[in-house]
Amino acid sequence: MAARHLLDSWEELKTDLADRSLYLFLDYDGTLSPIVRDPGRAILSLRMKRRLERLVRAGRCRIAVISGRALPDIRDRVGIAGIVYGGNHGLEVEGAGVTYRCPVPFTARRALDDVRGKLEKALSPVPGVFLEDKGLSLTVHFRKAKRAELPVVERAVEEAASPYRIPGGIDVRPGKEVFELRPFIAWNKGKTVLWLLEEGTAGGEALVPVCVGDDRTDEDAFRAVRDRGVTVFVGAPRQTKARYYLRNVGEVAEFLGRLARI
Repeated sequence: MAARHLLDSWEELKTDLADRSLYLFLDYDGTLSPIVRDPGRAILSLRMKRRLERLVRAGRCRIAVISGRALPDIRDRVGIAGIVYGGNHGLEVEGAGVTYRCPVPFTARRALDDVRGKLEKALSPVPGVFLEDKGLSLTVHFRKAKRAELPVVERAVEEAASPYRIPGGIDVRPGKEVFELRPFIAWNKGKTVLWLLEEGTAGGEALVPVCVGDDRTDEDAFRAVRDRGVTVFVGAPRQTKARYYLRNVGEVAEFLGRLARI
């Protein structure tokens, strides 16, 4: 079934969500903040921050921001107390009384170290490309590179990673003008969301998950909670497991404002 525009479906959705306790799971880049050429300049707007703070104060909505960024980075960019922060797509989680660090095999850590060295050597001559080391994962950014350079980047990633693309090694996932290299283990955003839901509802009222994200890694979360909550893809409608979509970050802010009002 094709995703429906959430704001057009709001009256129906509002009735379903009114007076229910929610667990809101949000991506950062492309969801809370627009994607920009320099990831270091992806800033949370004052409008978005105030709406998140209002939801935290309301007390009926738990919030987790789960990003591909490193944990200290995403925590500093949002900077709101009472929110759970997930870095490296949920490999490390902290905040609001919750702490989790996914056990990563030594073989995967060693593979990441080896691949990092190979990529630094192969990509350093390529203009507009940079390698980000996030501790538990690597990201190759090529948003600033010329289109003619992209085959070079793709070949370098494939050659460096291919010997280790086995369980217990590393996995490569394409994103929005990035390649993500992460431990090849059975953990992802979907598993993180389910774990947080279990932690959040232990001995209490069941929480309705609301997952909002714009990238391929968010599809794991959509699949995990599709039959028990609200799933929202951010961007132009396309093939997605989400039931709803929002066109852009501005519409995400509008949705959060409407949630706060109910």
